[in-house]
Amino acid sequence: MAENDDQTSRVIQDEFEQLIAAYSNSEGSCERERIKKAMWERFGRTGVTFISDMANFSSTSRSLGICHFLKMIYRTRHIVAPIIEANNGLLLKCDADNCYSFFADASDAIRASFDINTALFRSNQEHNIDEHIYLSIGIDYGDLLLVGRHDFYGDPVNTASKLGEDLAKKGETLVTERALARSTFEMSDNIERMVARISDIEISYVRIPMTQARKGAIA
Repeated sequence: MAENDDQTSRVIQDEFEQLIAAYSNSEGSCERERIKKAMWERFGRTGVTFISDMANFSSTSRSLGICHFLKMIYRTRHIVAPIIEANNGLLLKCDADNCYSFFADASDAIRASFDINTALFRSNQEHNIDEHIYLSIGIDYGDLLLVGRHDFYGDPVNTASKLGEDLAKKGETLVTERALARSTFEMSDNIERMVARISDIEISYVRIPMTQARKGAIA
């Protein structure tokens, strides 16, 4: 079964790369539009991007060594993966200390962030402080290209990445207003509404601190 999945994945990836190559080598706007339309018809989806980033990666790696941090990455992935799946999400890939997931439903993505922070909080109680794990999470909603079960591309991917990697502090989840608008998840009255401008892009989002996420998951 795993071999068949890998083969299917390679076929899908090859198909995507062939379309990209054709688009890159095309001459004339009509041809480019035709290929772009084919690409969106084949891989286009509307949904939620969920990107997590481990806090203090560089400082911890320098002070305690990369092997220590690799152990923490391993532990994090084993906590995150089943929670993403339990909340109807698709964990596409983990790259270094980042995890990239796709959800069809915004409420599921937000709930997953609550559950992950809760699980990490409990896990941290069982470990020394130098092994505590904190994630920064960014969530956005919109049109994107979903390439099988392994990767995605698009504006919401870029935005979620900026939120999770650049703006969120440890233990925080940042959700764009457009993702929140698609959610039926009941939020606390004291969430912070923020606006940031990164790379000439204005992002309206809400900030969910770890303490609220923990309460939200348990309730």
